[in-house]
Parts: sequence; structure tokens; C-alpha cells
Amino acid sequence: MFKRFRSFTVNGFHANGFKRKNGEWHRRKEGHWRKERQEKIKHRRKKGQRKKFEFGRERHNLLLTSFSLSHSLPPPLTPSHPLSILFFFSHTTPPKMVKYGNKFSWDVISKFFDEKGLAGQQIDSFNQFVKTKMQEVIDEAPVITVQSTITAGQESRRKMSMKFGQIYVSKPPTYTEADGTTITITPNEARLRDLTYLSQLYIDVTKSNENEFGVVDEHTYNKVPFGSIPVMVKSDYCSTHGLNDEELIKIGECEYDVGGYFIVNGSEKVIIAQERMASNTIYVFKKGQPAPYTHYSEIRSVPEKGAKSPSALSLKLCRNPNVIRVSLPYAKQDIPLFIIYRALGFLSDKEITDHIITSDEEMYDLLKESIIESAVIQDQILALDYIGKRSAPVGSTRDKRINFARDLLAKEFLPHIGTQEFCETKKAYFLGYMVQKLLLVALGRKKEDDRDHYGKKRMDLAGPLLASLFKTLYKKLCGETAKHMAKCIENGRDFNIALGLKASTIAQGFRYALATGNWGDQAKSMQTKAGVAQVLNRYNFLSTLSHLRRVNTPIEKEGKLAKPRQLHNTHWGMICPAETPEGQACGLVKNLSLLAYISVGSPSEPIIEFLEECGVEALEEIYDQSHNSHNNQINNVNNSSSTKVFINGVWIGIHENPEILTESLKSLRRCLEIDKEVSIVRDIREGEIRIQSDSGRPTRPYYVVKDNKLCIEERIKNPEELKDYKWNDLIENGFIEFLDVEEEEIAMIAMSPEDLKQNLVQYTHCEIHPATILGVCASVSPFPDHNQSPRNTYQSAMIKQAMGVFFSISYLEWIL
Repeated sequence: MFKRFRSFTVNGFHANGFKRKNGEWHRRKEGHWRKERQEKIKHRRKKGQRKKFEFGRERHNLLLTSFSLSHSLPPPLTPSHPLSILFFFSHTTPPKMVKYGNKFSWDVISKFFDEKGLAGQQIDSFNQFVKTKMQEVIDEAPVITVQSTITAGQESRRKMSMKFGQIYVSKPPTYTEADGTTITITPNEARLRDLTYLSQLYIDVTKSNENEFGVVDEHTYNKVPFGSIPVMVKSDYCSTHGLNDEELIKIGECEYDVGGYFIVNGSEKVIIAQERMASNTIYVFKKGQPAPYTHYSEIRSVPEKGAKSPSALSLKLCRNPNVIRVSLPYAKQDIPLFIIYRALGFLSDKEITDHIITSDEEMYDLLKESIIESAVIQDQILALDYIGKRSAPVGSTRDKRINFARDLLAKEFLPHIGTQEFCETKKAYFLGYMVQKLLLVALGRKKEDDRDHYGKKRMDLAGPLLASLFKTLYKKLCGETAKHMAKCIENGRDFNIALGLKASTIAQGFRYALATGNWGDQAKSMQTKAGVAQVLNRYNFLSTLSHLRRVNTPIEKEGKLAKPRQLHNTHWGMICPAETPEGQACGLVKNLSLLAYISVGSPSEPIIEFLEECGVEALEEIYDQSHNSHNNQINNVNNSSSTKVFINGVWIGIHENPEILTESLKSLRRCLEIDKEVSIVRDIREGEIRIQSDSGRPTRPYYVVKDNKLCIEERIKNPEELKDYKWNDLIENGFIEFLDVEEEEIAMIAMSPEDLKQNLVQYTHCEIHPATILGVCASVSPFPDHNQSPRNTYQSAMIKQAMGVFFSISYLEWIL
């Protein structure tokens, strides 16, 4: 230690400010070393040399402290004297350390991991898929109906129809041996015997036959074999669910294994979360030359329930003339904006402009060209025929074109607003809202949207990815069943449910996708996404945890764009700033931070009911009142005094007292009356309240602060009392709250409880501990804040390459 201290010199001067010259010790003058250093740097730069050495922040502070102390060091106490070291370290005042977190922080973090685990987002997503999403896909599908061809002597056709009902999943997973016996298997047995860890699917089927005389014969088959589905380890359908450590060891499982993966043919497979742009969100962007339009607005519309494919809608502000055109699904040509409104049933120019703007002259000037362009068509039927000519199949009659246009506007035009009748008013208002956002950006009053903002991103975990795959396989199975039914009708044979319903279609489809990683139908390999499922990394325990928390951005790795790869401000606390690979995948493959949790989604119906009780005026009611009274009340929707209320991108209505409404919703969330994952954002600038309950939003927990005091410290005085609380108890009591990225932006978050004591700003939340912004690998690196950022990235990569024991010793003893 003494030698190390002696070598700590600058230009011959030791840390205490003395220099030995001609056998004598000389004191350095204060500030002299800085002057010498500046002169040397200046001299080097004149010669064109690079600056070879820079003081680090800590070392710089240490030098300043030591040189200021050198004046108080007594002359007999020279640097060679052993007591000089003791004097130096005993009299040096370290810089003031900021205390992060509070006395409960690490206990609270432990409770989060006990409840959720590091693979909790994967497990919860899979459970949601099995419990609700599979049934939604089946309920959304139409009835399979097959008719016979009319032959000579027949007056009517024979019909056969089939409807699928309730689906069932066996629990726990089973395996059928070669002799036909069915046994319950564990994950470890599946690994050792190279089996697939799966559960059987069963479904209720209702079949009806209608003969040529119109007599209907209906029969229901209960719990017909429907295939199988791989089961995620540690999910609610796993045989290890609910077992304690001792019971896990008895069946050969590691007590520290977090689950979140599948076992296919004995190989462990993990589904990598896929990042995408949020659905039902309006984006406005500029477009440069040589594009024929200057600005455009777009939205990918997806209904809340079911697994319908997204319908894209875009508005384009053309260069010359300044008209707004709408790009509809299936339309071969863009449609003028006002023709869309007339097809929806709004005929007069005044009525249409009232849906878009209030008394704004600049916006009205931009709309003039669009009004003139559509002046020829003033009737709804003509407008529908105009759209049908540009979208219906070639050769369709006028009536077919009109009906096609009606169906297009009902089912493919903003389907998240509604696909039933009488949704035209809500769709007209929402289209006007889109146009208004487009015009605000075109006039320079608002900036264009940021594609890389993490509040506008969603992550598809195991649940949504398996739901999209199940929908594809289910459609394929329905097609095969319909073909078999048609053969039975033509040949006059009875339909055999065991032969007609191919259970292997679902089973093989799931197994193929997880085994190869190619996500989609095996027959359409060109349309599949590669690398969605990967072999679980088992080099060591940290590499396994890191793999389960990985996020992939599915864009080409060879792309030269820098923006998608850069660390965004909104990544704070959601994405680890250090853990990303080097090379082509840099910034595209990321990892979740320690406390980041991905929402699994919750139904919006309870929130809508509450909003109706709280006095939110529905758009249809406002339009009916203004239409019947023939006054100008329609403009109330776009007035600055009223606040728009959105739920999952759907404009529900307006409210006159947004502050009370927001506080009521937050108080319901804090006592778990509505789901804890629901995001409530009051955007004062835009005059909006945006409520999100969809899946795939990155969220993280914070302490709740009231009157600049932590709510947890007001109720719990010492850590011993915290032992009686579970994680959900902390949320239910209002101590902890989950915020997503958009809600973080309107919250005032303190970095540490020390900030609250200053009482300078009115805070709403406080960090549990800032160290949790790091991921699994970066957080185990000692003193990462003292390293250059690339060093943390290298360490995060190399720690996953260390060969280690990935399972507990008890498991290794069991298998050996």
C-alpha cells in the first residue's frame, strides 16, 4: 500500500504536495501543478500530438483533495514517513455520497422477484394465451358450412355445418407410451428421454345436417381430441406449478430454475420477444422529395379481441394540389378525403369540416382544395360506387361494388373502432382527429412523431406469438375439415369426427415452429419469420436468465440506419444500457432491465363502464344532440375546454373535468379495482386522457409519493413489518405503482428519497433503486459506473461465455 501511494506523483510531486530535490523536500505552491499541466498540454497540441492522458473524475478529485491538504501537513511528516499515509487517509474528506433507495428498497425488490421472477413476463404471457386467447380465436372464426351440388331430380341442396365451441387443455402434461398407456411427465423426464413436454387439447363440436327436405339433424360431440400444445415450464399448466423446493428436487428439478421455456424433442427452446410499432396509434411523419406528398399520417388498426390481422390506413397531404387522400385496404387507388366522409353518410361540406376542425383559418385553407376536388360527388351511393370501382374485383356489377364498399368501410376501415353497424359517427370523428394531427404537423405547430420512442413500441412475447401461430394453424385445420365434409356430402357418406378432424395439424404446427424457429405455416416458408424460437443458452446461470429476457427488433441487420440502434432516452429503466451484442446486431438485440415487466393485457370493458358512470359523453350522443337541435354543438368535441378520452386508441368521448377523472382512475388502480398494468396519461397540452390496457407495453414499478413523502414510510416504520406484506399487498395498499413509458413522461420522479427532503419540487413517484436500470448481466459487474461504457458492454457479453454450473448441485446429483 505504501509503494502504491509513493508512486502516485505528478511531475515528481507526491500526493501530499512535496517534491525531493537535491536531497531536500520542497513544498509545491497551490495551483502550480495545474499551470504546468496546461502548459504541457498546449505544447503537445502545438506539435500535433494527441493528448495521451486525461484525469478520471475520481482521480482528479483525489488529487485536488491531497494537494489542498499538503499545506496542513507538518514538514517533518515527509512522504517517505509511514505516518504520512495514515494522516492522509484520516484527514481526507471523501466527496458527499448520494444515498439511493431507502431502508425498504432491497426487501421490496426481493418481493418483486419472489412474485414475478426474472422470467415472469414470459410465463404470464403464456398463461394469458392458454386461458383467453385460444378461445377468442375459435369464437371469432365463422361456422364451417358445406353444400352439395344440385343434381337432376333434386329441388334443394343438402347442407352440413360445423361449429367449434369450448376448448380444454389437459393438466398436467402427459405422454402416450408405445403400448398405449398415458403417463404424466415432468420437464426433467422430457429432457432425458428426448420428448416434447406438451398437453393435449380437446374441443366441443356441434355438427348439423340439413337434408333436401329441410329437416335438420344436430349432434354435439364433447371433448373431441383437437391436437396438442407445448407447455411452458413453470407455467400454470406445468407439473411443477405450486411445488416447493423439496418437492422440485424429488422430481429432479432445480429449485433455482425460473422456467419460461419449452422442451421440444428433449431440447430447451425459448421464444424471443419481438419488438414492433404499437397498433391503434396515429403517427405523423414528413416526406421529402421525390415523393408526391409532403406529410402523411398512418395507423395500424387491430380490434381488441380476437387475432385479426392489422388493417393499415394512411392519409397523404399531396404537394400540388394540396389535397388530402386516403389509402384504404384493398383499394388500388387513393380516395379523396371528402368522398370517404360522404360514403359514411356525412354529405354537407360544413358537417364534414366540423368533424375535423373548429374555427381555424389556416387549417381551413389547407382543406379548401380537398373540398373542391370532391364537389362532383354529393351523394352516399355515388361515393360508395366511387370506392367500389377502385377496390372491388374487376367485372363486378354496380350493386356488388356498392356492397363491397360498405363491407370495406365496416370491417377494414378502422376496425378497432368497431365492425358493427352504427359505428359511422365514431369513425368519422376519429378520421377527423387523424386529419387534424396531420394538419398541425404540416403547419409547423407540432413536431413529427419519433419512431424510436419506446412508448410507441410493443413487445410480442410468447402469448401473442403463439396466438398468431394458432390462428394460422386453426384456419388450416378448418380448410381440411371443410374438404372432408364436402367429400362426405358428395359421396353420401356419414361424417366421421375422428377422421374429419385432423388433430395432427395443430400438434405438428406448434412443434415445427418451436423446433426450427420459423414462425408460421410450414407450407408457406417464404412468409415465415426466422429466429423467433432459439435453443436456450445453458453455458451458465446468467446466460440462461439473459436469454429469457432478450428482445429482438426484427429489421435487417445489414441496415445502415443508426437511429434504431441508438440508446433512446425513453429506454431508461426498461432496456439495459450496456447489454447488447457487438457487430451487425448492435442495438437491435437488447435485454430488459431488472425491474422491467411486459404487460399481458386486460379487458377494457370495466373501465368503459366506469367512464360512463363518471359522466363521459359518448360521441354518438353529442352528434345526435347537435343533429336534432340544428345548432353548432358538434364543435364541442374539438373545443379546447373539453378533454378527449381514449382507451386503447379508441376515442370514447369527452369529459369536462379531466383532473377529477384522472385521480379517480388512479385511485381505482392503486386498490386493484382495475388492473395494475393499466396506464393512465393526462396530456394537458393535447387536451387528452389516454388509457392503455393492451399487451406488450414495457412497465416498471415505482414508490408512490404524496406531499413529498413516501407512502410506504408513512404506514410502515421498520423493515420487520414489511415481512407480512407480499408484492400484491404493496400494490393494493398504494405503496408501489407500475408506470409505462408514456405515463413516466407526465410523472415527476425523484431519483432518491434524499431529493424528497429538499422539498423543492412536488414529486409524484420515486425510484425504488436506480441500480435496477441495468440488466441481469450488467448488474453483476462491480462498479459499472466507474468504467467506460464499451467496457460494460464487453463484460455483459463475456460473462455469458464463462463455463459454469447452470443448475444446482442437487439437480446434478439427481441426473448423475
